[in-house]
Amino acid sequence: GVGLMASPGGGSLGLLLWLLLFQPRLHGAQGGWARSPPSSPSPSPSPSGGGLEDPRESVSRGAGSSVTPEPQEAAASPQVATVTPADSGCGHRSMRIVGGIPAPERKWPWQVSLQIQDRHVCGGSLIASRWVLTAAHCVFGHLEYTVKMGDIHVKHTSSMAVVVPVRDIVIHKHYSSVGIIENDIALALLEFPVNFSSHIQPVCLPKKAFMVQAGMECWVTGWGKLKERDAPEDAPEQLQEAKLTIIRFEECNRVLQEQMETRNPLVKKGAVCGYSPRGKDACQGDSGGPLVCEFNDTWVQVGIVSWGIGCGRRNYPGIYTEVSFYKNWVIDHLSQACAWDSAGFFILLCLVPPLGVLAAP
Repeated sequence: GVGLMASPGGGSLGLLLWLLLFQPRLHGAQGGWARSPPSSPSPSPSPSGGGLEDPRESVSRGAGSSVTPEPQEAAASPQVATVTPADSGCGHRSMRIVGGIPAPERKWPWQVSLQIQDRHVCGGSLIASRWVLTAAHCVFGHLEYTVKMGDIHVKHTSSMAVVVPVRDIVIHKHYSSVGIIENDIALALLEFPVNFSSHIQPVCLPKKAFMVQAGMECWVTGWGKLKERDAPEDAPEQLQEAKLTIIRFEECNRVLQEQMETRNPLVKKGAVCGYSPRGKDACQGDSGGPLVCEFNDTWVQVGIVSWGIGCGRRNYPGIYTEVSFYKNWVIDHLSQACAWDSAGFFILLCLVPPLGVLAAP
């Protein structure tokens, strides 16, 4: 899971208590306000403001492994039909084996690791050949980022793995980690587009009107800690997965308010929650990673690992940024990239086909 982002200039006892309770699910890094990493090399991570090392919880789930598709949309009802344009390719595991079950190495081909100096900081998801979706609290200023994909092993590199430098990162302008974490979403533009393969595929994005239904079973993946009390260095080397039940933000807020004995809103619109009575959850190191659901053999990302209270605690759901709520923000920034570079380096981004759409019947 991923940990919390530290707010600049914080240091009061109240902030410290908040940081201890509300854990953004970062791995071995602290939060800061960042827009885009500089092009020159930078020193090891130095957080801007005293915060905790592991912001969000890690996926403390039953062991499992797998790896990662491009941005596409889902319908406003669970009866999602086909992806258009036809065979646009997002949300599919490309090469299946015995009994239709994909090899672990090809199970989550959109999963990526956001890294600083070859060290895993957060998860993320490939939504297009040059774009990665992650959490805003994963982004720190003045640091060089790379994205590793195509490999379920976070440290050693397989022949299928690809490591790409990050050219720019955009965080939501209303992202806040003061009080509660809100608008926890960011986009990373890769230095060059990646070629899709059996191990590297984009995940589909939901339509803006889409609301994942309460009670649906979905999956969260990442390299975060397996248990709340584990040290960050004990996080798994192989990608983990956990099945969670969706809880809508209203019910999630009610449950957490009851547990925390507060009337203050904890979960607002723009977030969705996931819970497992078996204690599976995201944890530090999982932040920024995808929460995905399957609709008619197509995988759609409904959430981004954001924060939680502890990891896997009974009656404490994990909180995820709801992707559909920010769909317009994502598309706006992908399209704006066409105008970013006057030298024309982004012209290819303007020529790619439109994002696939999951259409309702």
